[in-house]
Amino acid sequence: MSELREVIERQFKAHGLLSDAENEKTPKETPAVETNEDNSNVSPPGYPEEFASEFKNLPQKWQDFLCEREAENKQKIAEYGSKLDAYNFVETLFGNRRDRLAAKGVETLGQWLQGLAWLDEAMDENPAATLAAVATVYGVDLHTARQKQAEINPAIMARVCKLERSYDDLTAYLREMQNRNFNGTLNAFGRQTDREGNLLHPHFEDVKQCICDLLKSGAVADIEEAYQSALWLNPSVRKELVQKHIDSEAKAAEKAQKAAFTIKGKAEKPERELTLRETIAKNMAKYVD
Repeated sequence: MSELREVIERQFKAHGLLSDAENEKTPKETPAVETNEDNSNVSPPGYPEEFASEFKNLPQKWQDFLCEREAENKQKIAEYGSKLDAYNFVETLFGNRRDRLAAKGVETLGQWLQGLAWLDEAMDENPAATLAAVATVYGVDLHTARQKQAEINPAIMARVCKLERSYDDLTAYLREMQNRNFNGTLNAFGRQTDREGNLLHPHFEDVKQCICDLLKSGAVADIEEAYQSALWLNPSVRKELVQKHIDSEAKAAEKAQKAAFTIKGKAEKPERELTLRETIAKNMAKYVD
């Protein structure tokens, strides 16, 4: 990624599209996070002295757990820092053009990026029609331009080609950042556990690819819905879940059947409904005495 960023910076700066201020705010690579690989008795870096001195008295499994959690937290902080640098980089590019873009009706960074993405897709699908539409927007007469095409300076054409490559590199960079954020959220979902440490989504790895496909297609609203749908779209997982449901129903039925029998193994007879004569006799008996 560092090589790609250097290419983008060089090409943008060479053509006046990236100022020194913007170059200083170029997103940096996520620094490697130092982890505690010692066997025991060494507290994670940064622990206050009062806690570090007591760390060696903890059981080994607690030492390992705390070291691992500390390393994970540092990694997450570093990743968030990288994401923030990337956002600031793109925000700076947009900020330097904000007034000019606002005059054309582009008010936000999202609108600008959506417009660039739309233009890229349109050029890929129908370059001729897209160029004609862009020429109309900017007031360029393509007929006149074609007549003067032979007079175009080769240096200008080379610069245009470089700008196109720079745009492609920037688009790839933004796409990679988006995929990285998506994968992070997806993996965090798969690692969720309950209070006992059991995975909330035990079949996540089996249906992960299906979850991605469902989310990218827009057929589901969120990851949870995608997970539940993916369970039934996967034949082996679906078979396992159905069998578990059948076993659960069978155990419940067996338990209910056992509860209906006495200790001697005979079914308890329900109380017989009294006849009309027996009912009258029973009621009259209250007044005999």
